[in-house]
Amino acid sequence: MKFSLLYKNYIETIPDGYDPLAEAMSDTLYDLSIDKALGEFARDGEAAACAMEIFRRPLKTPEEIKYRQDILLDFIEMPKLLDELRSIFASYDTLQSEWRELRSGIYVYGVPNTSGGILDATYESVKITAAFARKTVSYFRSIYDAVDKYPVKSEGLTGIKRFCSEMTNNASLDEISDIASMFMRDTVAAYQFKVRVETDDTLVIRASSLAEVAENEEKSFSRSVKKLLGSIAKTNPPPDETPEADMGEFHLEEARNILNEALYEIYSALSSITGNIYEFFRGLSGELSFYDTGVRYVRRLVRSGAPMCMPEILPPEAGIFKAEELYDVQLLLQGMEAGEIVRNGIDLSGCDGALIRGENSTGKTCTLRAIGAAQLFAQAGLPVCAKAARISARGMVFCQFSSAEKDFDAGDAAGRFEGEVKELARIIDNLVPHSLVLLNETFQTTAYSEGAAGMRDILEVLPLAGAAYVFVTHMPIFDKMKGGKVKKLQFGEDYRIKEL
Repeated sequence: MKFSLLYKNYIETIPDGYDPLAEAMSDTLYDLSIDKALGEFARDGEAAACAMEIFRRPLKTPEEIKYRQDILLDFIEMPKLLDELRSIFASYDTLQSEWRELRSGIYVYGVPNTSGGILDATYESVKITAAFARKTVSYFRSIYDAVDKYPVKSEGLTGIKRFCSEMTNNASLDEISDIASMFMRDTVAAYQFKVRVETDDTLVIRASSLAEVAENEEKSFSRSVKKLLGSIAKTNPPPDETPEADMGEFHLEEARNILNEALYEIYSALSSITGNIYEFFRGLSGELSFYDTGVRYVRRLVRSGAPMCMPEILPPEAGIFKAEELYDVQLLLQGMEAGEIVRNGIDLSGCDGALIRGENSTGKTCTLRAIGAAQLFAQAGLPVCAKAARISARGMVFCQFSSAEKDFDAGDAAGRFEGEVKELARIIDNLVPHSLVLLNETFQTTAYSEGAAGMRDILEVLPLAGAAYVFVTHMPIFDKMKGGKVKKLQFGEDYRIKEL
């Protein structure tokens, strides 16, 4: 089992090998400048990289997105809880690496070649693993105590509180702690062991296991002195009735081997059980890093005075994108005041695609970037830069931004055109149901008549593949797009958008 605060139904989200969709999403994040935004909001570069990795795999269902939204709202309202949990899980995530490092240190000079050396090494492994087990189990109480102090409402945080409460009162975990607590002394010589052995018909030992463990009493110095003085004072001390047995070297070796096998059984069981328990919360410090970035993002918008909202999320098949007073967060990050930013209402609901045109520097690219960012921030479970929003989840979001010019040489129009064709081909090859394709001035480097004809064919294919699109262009393509459900938008010099 793996508990997650990012995924309601956790699965391993990072597949083995190359993931073309995640790679395509990386390009989308860079084209939309989301990498720059996360770099501004995150605490440090590591937190920004963590957030980027989560954005690369957007959530696909309203239930999963709401699960994350509600947890973020709890942390926004109770930031001290986030700080406490981040501290707890940062410590928790170091347990396993510390355990492995300590275990590797036991054999730093190689494997012992005597029965006594092997027994000592096995006991040291048991002692280190027992300490790991005790620490791991103790975190259930620490996590419960942290969350219990706050009136959390989200399913994720109430769930982790309930789970930790159950584990804290779990008799099996108490037994693990009790067993682990037996092995706290420095050496194997500090204990008395009773070992149960299994033999075959020829009395050859086939297996051994611990039956009982007891610590030897530590005799104080004063008692030892008194006993010694008393013995000296008596001229005829009573005989010692304790029987003595000389086991011999062979029998001692055999006893050590039997005990070593029994201790190794305990070590193996503790390692397996504790390793499985540890998996419950492994990696949660990284997940909380994402929420830390989300909280810092919200604080930044609040300080700016710009509007934001937690969007209503609808299923992909609804095909809804509607936002009031939408704006591009990059404008804030570039130093504009909230009151200086022109915000537009955008409704792309129920259409196959949208065409956006306007003169240079009227806000077309900013609006396209705002649409893409709102879509991805919404599917990450974060607020969007708008007064209100209703947004359907998308299977994928693809971008082709000609203005970025990527790796094409300046002035090489033919090369840029060929590169854009290849990019569009890759997008079409990777389309999944309910994709959103954002195109910015694609094919602007070729003759308008040729580019318009090619783009018209591409735009007509996208809805047939289950994808919607938004295309910003100077091309005279508006009149050529006939039939279907295409929304046509025009930007004016006042940066306002109107529907044609």
